[in-house]
Amino acid sequence: MPSEPRALLLDHGGVIARSVKHPERVAQVAARVHKLLGTAGCATLSAAQVQADITAGNAAYKAWKQGSVRRARPREVSHRELWCDFIGTDWPEPARAVVAAEASVLCTELARALTEKSLAVGMRQVLAECTAGGIRVGVVSNTLVGAINRGLERDWGTDVHLGVQVYSDEVGYRKPDPALIEQAARALRTAPGDCWYVGDTYDRDVVCGRRAGVGATILMLPPDRRDQTVTPQPDAAVADGPELLALLRSAVRP
Repeated sequence: MPSEPRALLLDHGGVIARSVKHPERVAQVAARVHKLLGTAGCATLSAAQVQADITAGNAAYKAWKQGSVRRARPREVSHRELWCDFIGTDWPEPARAVVAAEASVLCTELARALTEKSLAVGMRQVLAECTAGGIRVGVVSNTLVGAINRGLERDWGTDVHLGVQVYSDEVGYRKPDPALIEQAARALRTAPGDCWYVGDTYDRDVVCGRRAGVGATILMLPPDRRDQTVTPQPDAAVADGPELLALLRSAVRP
């Protein structure tokens, strides 16, 4: 049983939030980009080509992320890199210049279109009980647009429980680099060894927690998605927010 934490660090997607993917919505983003290019006088690309390149670029970015997890300090790509190097690599230079100038806006539109997020079951109560019990809470998350998650926390009213939010696109590096956890712990005026870190992946979250020396790494995955052959293993595993809350309650001294 993990000992009582002074701080709880949480991944966003897969822990605080549940996500529903909408790959079919890429057509909406492609139409928007095609119109933007046409307005700027870059009419050489067809709407179909723009859509195909967005799809291919997004897939390449996903593969790049997965390939980087074996590195000690993987970096995050910039919004400009995604649009100019992953998506628009073969576009005419004027078209690349247009998406480079609008890269952050386009990344936000793409992320919002392709993924719909909702507050995960039980997490509001986890956050509220941590606040009531004096346990500091922070977010440590790999994401291309951290501003979206900050906005969701405000919309859900859960931002009041968060002492810090550390997102890979804002700091420039990705988990499993332990620097993200270390930065969050410093902001909460505690040490990684006094924190629990809760994530939903072995190769990014459990590894990151181990590298940072957290007090406990907690894996949030349903039992049928866990893999006992993977190393390192977490200190504990929970299926969802209610199970995390039960684990916290069992660790907190009366």
